[in-house]
Amino acid sequence: MSFSFITPRRLLASGLCLGVLSTLGLTVRSHSLLSPAVAEVAIASTKDVTAEDVAGTWRGELAPGQMITWIFTPDGKLFMTAPPVADEPQQALEMRYQVESSTKPMGLNIDLAQGATVMTIFEMTPEGQMRVQIAGTTPGEARPEAFYNATVFEKVSDTTTLPPNTQIDDFQSR
Repeated sequence: MSFSFITPRRLLASGLCLGVLSTLGLTVRSHSLLSPAVAEVAIASTKDVTAEDVAGTWRGELAPGQMITWIFTPDGKLFMTAPPVADEPQQALEMRYQVESSTKPMGLNIDLAQGATVMTIFEMTPEGQMRVQIAGTTPGEARPEAFYNATVFEKVSDTTTLPPNTQIDDFQSR
């Protein structure tokens, strides 16, 4: 698998959820991610969160059986990986992120490529999980105001580096 078919236009057209996930070889069932929106009760975060607070490796399930890993670095890089395809090296998509902790819910800006930013929301739960609104987000559109079918990520480690021999689709090349 290679990332040679990724173009900024495709990422812009597809949005964070569909475009980025398809670059990692995941099939997305629209009924799984874009089912009728049911408002979820927001859990208020009790402290401002910084890039250092989210730094580490987080794993979540986008749809049944479709795991995704986000690796946040303290310097604003975000790497997204999915379980590798058999007999192929691990793939990672490099993005940039900024935390906006002054708003409630907090904002998370994810730069997919030069000029393609998804503005979404997230929160840290009392259990130490991170809830992120992924479904329905698209570059250039307004930040969601509430959580609908949010993806819950568990922090699996404080590691901010990729596994050895990971092939990276780097941010500067898009």
